[in-house]
Amino acid sequence: MLDIYNNKFTKDEKYLNRGFIAGISLLFLFYLFIPVLLSSSHRLIAGLNEMPKSLMILIICFPPPLLSLAIMMIIFKYTDRRKSLFEKLGLNNWRLSNFWICVAVCVLMLGVSAFTTINFKKILDFFDIPCRQPAFLTLALSCDTTGFILLAIAAVIIAPISEEILFRRVIYGFIAARVGIAGSIVLTSLLFAMIHDSYAQFPALFLLGVAFQLTYLHFHSLYPAILLHFLNNAAAVCAILIVRIFNIPLLQ
Repeated sequence: MLDIYNNKFTKDEKYLNRGFIAGISLLFLFYLFIPVLLSSSHRLIAGLNEMPKSLMILIICFPPPLLSLAIMMIIFKYTDRRKSLFEKLGLNNWRLSNFWICVAVCVLMLGVSAFTTINFKKILDFFDIPCRQPAFLTLALSCDTTGFILLAIAAVIIAPISEEILFRRVIYGFIAARVGIAGSIVLTSLLFAMIHDSYAQFPALFLLGVAFQLTYLHFHSLYPAILLHFLNNAAAVCAILIVRIFNIPLLQ
């Protein structure tokens, strides 16, 4: 049985409050506001190709480390001597046995994600709802080798660490102190799905967010959640690499 009710949060934890404000502000700027600006010039990007791919890669790769740095600086400032920065971040209680559990959960979630995405895409097609390809996938398939390596590093290493700290620890912890565990899991997972700019994958990303959150809560540690996130993104990057190498056409 999942032990998710022993994670205590209080409204007066300064690092949680400041971390949430900084994190949600940067999240809105980089993942919600900037994509709207980019989408307004989507025709230029797709047709005239006026924006260099290197700049687009930088826009995608830059936010996660900046988010992590901002959150860690704020938490460090408001960390008392009774707990280390790593404990405040939830980076504790690592066990080697967690690896194999995360592998098994990852395989299960990959199947669930594929099933959910395929069927949700059919629903979108049935109602004739347009669904454009995510910017990350477009770039990963069209950029050069150096660009692909940068995107892979951002997706497989930087994103799991930064997103798990921000979503699973800071945003979840802040909201859980106010609306409870169940409501916070739903809200955090919805926000997690929103920033990934993929309509067809939205339900699958929401379920992944729930899985990552429950993993963190069950193990009382971010390490297994980060590992699960890493395995999931690594599988996605490997799939994209296979598509690139063999020029496999994607289903529209």
